Amino acid sequence: MTRTSRAFDRAADSHDQTRLLPEPIASAGIQAILANLHTRRSALLLEVGAGTGRISLPLLERGANLVGCDLSLPMLRRQHEKSAAARLSQSDAAWLPFAARQFDGLLTIHVLHLVGGWRQALREFARVLRPGGVYVNSWNWQGRGDVDDRLRQYWRSRAAGPGADWRRPGVQSREELLAEVRAMGASVAELLVTRFYLEIAPIDVIGSIASRHYSETWDVPADVFDRSVSELRAWASQEYGDLSRPLPAERRFLLDVIRF
Repeated sequence: MTRTSRAFDRAADSHDQTRLLPEPIASAGIQAILANLHTRRSALLLEVGAGTGRISLPLLERGANLVGCDLSLPMLRRQHEKSAAARLSQSDAAWLPFAARQFDGLLTIHVLHLVGGWRQALREFARVLRPGGVYVNSWNWQGRGDVDDRLRQYWRSRAAGPGADWRRPGVQSREELLAEVRAMGASVAELLVTRFYLEIAPIDVIGSIASRHYSETWDVPADVFDRSVSELRAWASQEYGDLSRPLPAERRFLLDVIRF
């Protein structure tokens, strides 16, 4: 059964403060996205899941001929407040309100895990792209076993159970996504854009989970959630001791360049 897509209405006021754009992505990442989407100077592009403009606005600033769509009207309103020139449409990724063969390029940034009908969305992407058009899906790689990954995996193990489900409604892994687009006859090329390092303190990861700003926390019942965060803090204290001490973490910004 297809689960309902997750709109970010409740995150509109906090999204820009909790989803920052690291400098390597803001520079090399945005440029790589543009280079792979621009088949010609006047190419018409679509970002699905444009939200408050974290990616859309830097692309527009670089001259992209871009349309953005998102399920959440409050998120799009935030983007419009930043740029009245932004062309925006409220729509579900699985039912795009655009004509067939309209766009030269299409972009998704860390969004398909939120789309319940993600397989239908992929077919919509293929429908609205012109022949020779390109679909670019961006994903952030993080090292398995770094402090952020360990804490989130532990929290998920404590938050899972009867009546509690942290999983988002859409695609569950990159492998699942790529298997589907290849089954549709698409070709896929993976591009490593940049590798960089962060320092992350355990207390900051715990705080980001406890704040419930991230969608994986939204459907967990309050009693289960409170208990899971308490157990996470206790476990982290045993594992890391000083929770305020920053620890190194590697990140990679990658693009899957897909042609249907």
